[in-house]
Amino acid sequence: MKLRYKPHTPRLKIVDHYIRELFRDELPVGIKYHDADHTLHPTKGVVAVANRIAISENISEHDRELLITAAYFHDTGYIREYDKNEPIAARMAGRILQLIGYKPNEIVKVQKMILSTDLERKPKTHVEKILCDSDLDHLGREDFFKLDGKVREGRRARGIDVSDEAKWYKGTLEFIKKHQYYTESQKKLKEKEKQKNIKRLLKKLENIERKRRNQI
Repeated sequence: MKLRYKPHTPRLKIVDHYIRELFRDELPVGIKYHDADHTLHPTKGVVAVANRIAISENISEHDRELLITAAYFHDTGYIREYDKNEPIAARMAGRILQLIGYKPNEIVKVQKMILSTDLERKPKTHVEKILCDSDLDHLGREDFFKLDGKVREGRRARGIDVSDEAKWYKGTLEFIKKHQYYTESQKKLKEKEKQKNIKRLLKKLENIERKRRNQI
């Protein structure tokens, strides 16, 4: 099911406009994976995926609006800093949402969702789990390797040595094997393809090792 998402409330229309302009005008050139497409692609972006999971998980309309708000803002911190960008995004969301008319308790909920996307944290609430599943939706998709390539390209752009192909794919394999989807709808929809991607990674590593042995 590929739902195309368009902002469906007056507040989300303002958020959508703000985020699109922000990414267009301020996103650093070196950001390759966490770009506007990652957030805003009409079917595969985190906003669209969060909307799709929210509908599947049958959450309230109010929670869906707050979840989608958090999805729009979750990677805005990359405009200022690459590492530990989630607190920056949460602060940015707080300032902007206050101006749009979000209530203090709504802003806190949105900020907690944004902070939960830090990979070192575990999401606690249902909406936090939906946002985290949306953020890593690509692990269970057919375009996984294309996007993994964008992650690698971004590291290279930041001056990190990613030339060792085996080392790169081993790191990716370690990450995807540790990952788990939290919501029932994502487990049903994405886990099977994720397991296929794990098998494809293992195959790639086998081929790299075979080539190395043949060169000796």
